[in-house]
Amino acid sequence: MRTLHHPATASDLRVVAEVLADVRAGGDSGELTLKHAPPPPRYATSSWRPAGVAAEWVAAAGTRGDAVALYVHGRRFRFDEPAGALAARFSGAVGIPVLLLHHRLAPADPYPAALEDVLAAYRTLLALRPAERIVLAGHSAGATLVLSALAELAAGSEPMPAAVVAVSPIADFTLSGATLSANADKDVVALAELEAARDAYLGAADPAGAPQSPLFAPLAGLPPLLLCCGGDEMLLDDTLRVAERADAAGVDVTVERFERMVHGFPVLPVTAADALLRRISEFCGEWLRGGPAPRAPRPLSIRRVGWAGYEITSELGTRVVVDPYLTDSEGLHLGLPESPVAPGELCGADIVAVTHAGYDHRGQAIEIVEGGEATLVCGAALHEHALRHGIAPGRCAPMVSGVEFRYRDVAVKALDARHLSSMRTGGELVSDQPLSFLVSTAAGSRIFCGGDVSLSADMRTWRELYRPQVAVLGIGGVGPGTHRAVELPPAEAAIAAAWLGVHTVIPVHHPPGDPAPAQLEADIAAAGAPVRVAALELGEAWTAGVTASQELTGRTSRVAGRRGRSPARWARRGRG
Repeated sequence: MRTLHHPATASDLRVVAEVLADVRAGGDSGELTLKHAPPPPRYATSSWRPAGVAAEWVAAAGTRGDAVALYVHGRRFRFDEPAGALAARFSGAVGIPVLLLHHRLAPADPYPAALEDVLAAYRTLLALRPAERIVLAGHSAGATLVLSALAELAAGSEPMPAAVVAVSPIADFTLSGATLSANADKDVVALAELEAARDAYLGAADPAGAPQSPLFAPLAGLPPLLLCCGGDEMLLDDTLRVAERADAAGVDVTVERFERMVHGFPVLPVTAADALLRRISEFCGEWLRGGPAPRAPRPLSIRRVGWAGYEITSELGTRVVVDPYLTDSEGLHLGLPESPVAPGELCGADIVAVTHAGYDHRGQAIEIVEGGEATLVCGAALHEHALRHGIAPGRCAPMVSGVEFRYRDVAVKALDARHLSSMRTGGELVSDQPLSFLVSTAAGSRIFCGGDVSLSADMRTWRELYRPQVAVLGIGGVGPGTHRAVELPPAEAAIAAAWLGVHTVIPVHHPPGDPAPAQLEADIAAAGAPVRVAALELGEAWTAGVTASQELTGRTSRVAGRRGRSPARWARRGRG
C-alpha cells in the first residue's frame, strides 16, 4: 500500500474556514459546500438510460473515446448532483467521457435500489467498452456505492474495471470509526447528518452487513484502488480501514490524504482539489495503459528492420513494429534487400502496424503476429487476410483514417495516405485505404510513419494538429525494369519534412548503398531547414536525445558535417 500526504496551503485553509463558517451558521452542509464550487471546464451532456437507469454522458472539451468512466455522485444517497459539480471536472482531468449516474434516491428507494442501479449501469457499459477500458469512480455516498458494487462484482466473478477511485466513502454504517469523534469539531459534516443518511439509505438493512457496509465485505480480487480523503474528515478512518483491509487481501491500493481538508473538498476552489484531480488523472491513465511501467523510462528508439520496416520502442518499452517486410518477393516486389532481422526476433512486439497491403510493407506481419501476442493494426484487406489465417478477431484492429488504437503508453492514429493498397486473399483481389500513422507516447514523443505517402498539403494540417517530431519517410521505390515508382522522391521528402515540422527524418524504402538519403540531406540543407537526416542501415537504430559525443561510438562518417543546423540531438547504434 502506498500512502501520499498532501499538505494544505494557506489559501486552501482560508476557503475551508469560510465554508465552516457558513455551515455553522446553519443549513445543509452539502448545499452550502456546493455554493462555493468553482466554475467547471467547458463540457457538454447527453442523456442516456442504461438498463433503464437515468444517466447522462458528461464530456469536457478534448476528451477521447477509447475509454469511459462511470461516476457515482455524493449527496448522502438522498439528493442528486449537477454535472458541473464534479463529473465535468473529472472528465476534463482524465480526458475521457464520464457517465454520471442519477440513481434512485433514498428514502423513497432505500437499499439496495441505488446499488442495483450502479451495477446495471456498469454491466450495460460492458457492452460498449471492455472492462479494461472502464474506470469506476465515486465521491462520498457515491464512493460507498462504488465499493459495494465492487464487492458484488467480485462475488459473482464478473469483469472488473481497469481502476477504481473512491473519495471519502462511508464504509462502515455502524459509525464506529475513530475519526467520527476525533474530527467532529473540524469537519463540515455533522454526526446527525451521517446518521440521517444511513437511516434513509439502509431502511431495514443491517448497518453491519455487506456489501452495504463495504468495510465488512470480502475485498480480495478487487482492481487497483485509489482511496482519497481529507485529513480533517470525520470519515477519514473509514478510508484508512478500507485501505488496510484491501491491502491485506492483496489489492493494489494507493491512499491520498489531503491534510486539513474537510468533507466535500473536491468541489471547493482549493489547490487540494486540483491536486486530487491530477492524481486521479495519473492513476487512471496508468491503469488504462495496463498498469505501472515494468521498467524505468528510457529514450525512445527507432530501429530499421527491413526495406520499409522499423521498430519503435517507447520510453516504457512498448514495441511497435511498422511495415515488417523482411524477406521474399511477390508480384512487382522483386529484388528487395533481405533483412538481417529474423521474424522471430520481432515476435515479442506489442503492436504490428501495417500502412498498406502491398507485400513490400505487410511482409511477415502475419507470421510475427502468429508467433507472439501482438495486435495487428492494419487496413481492411490485411484484416480479412489475417482472419482467414486464424488470427483471433480480438488481436486485429482494423483501421481507416481518423481511427486510433491505444495500448499501454502508445497510441497509433491512422491518417490518410495518397497511394493505393491491395492484395490477393482467398483468390480475390481486395483493396482498401492506404494509411500513414501517427505514433505517440505518453512521454510526449510523436512519430509520423508515412508508409508510401506522397506529398500532400495534408501534411501542413497534420503539423498543426499533431506536431510530429520525427518522420519516417519512404524515399525510394520499386518497379520492373528501369522504371521505379517513387511516391516521395528526396526533393519532395525534404518539402514534406518542412511541412510536417519535424526535427528528424529517418529515410526508408531504399536499398543499402542507395544515394537517396544523401540526396534528401542535400535538399534539406539547400532549403535551410533545421532538420537532421538519420540514414540507417538495416538493423541500425536511432535513439532520441543521445548527444553527438555519445553518438560518435557508432558509424558517423556521414554525420560530421551536420553540426549546428538543428537543436535536435540524435544517434545511431548498431544492433548485433
